[in-house]
Amino acid sequence: MDLNQLIVFNLGNEEYGINISFAKEIVRIPQITKVPNMPAFMEGIIDLRGQVIPIVDPKKKFGFAQTERGIDSKLLILDLEGMNLGVIVDDVSEVVNISENNVESLNGKIGLIGGKSIEGIYKIDERLILLINALGFKNEIF
Repeated sequence: MDLNQLIVFNLGNEEYGINISFAKEIVRIPQITKVPNMPAFMEGIIDLRGQVIPIVDPKKKFGFAQTERGIDSKLLILDLEGMNLGVIVDDVSEVVNISENNVESLNGKIGLIGGKSIEGIYKIDERLILLINALGFKNEIF
């Protein structure tokens, strides 16, 4: 049985998970510097301890209605094949252990809609956690 750990986070009322191996750290959202002529989902850049990191708002990328950033909003710093990327999330809720046997892949039309960013769905009781394909997400952004 192949087990993975996921960091579970919220975007609005929806739960998403990403393999913990891509997570570098979770920080409060600092001042973001806007960069001209970037796609709307690119919020800008930050300087995190001397390293410039691009910041993405996945709610804009996924076409969600915008919500105000709350006190629980965080910046999830990911290491995607040596490139750091900051992802704005509404909250980071937990780390869960999952078995790949319990992940349903996206198929048919749902798979086409999800694009390369979503690789499957993990069900825990009544909860559905959409699994982010970190490298697919990176490829859709850059």
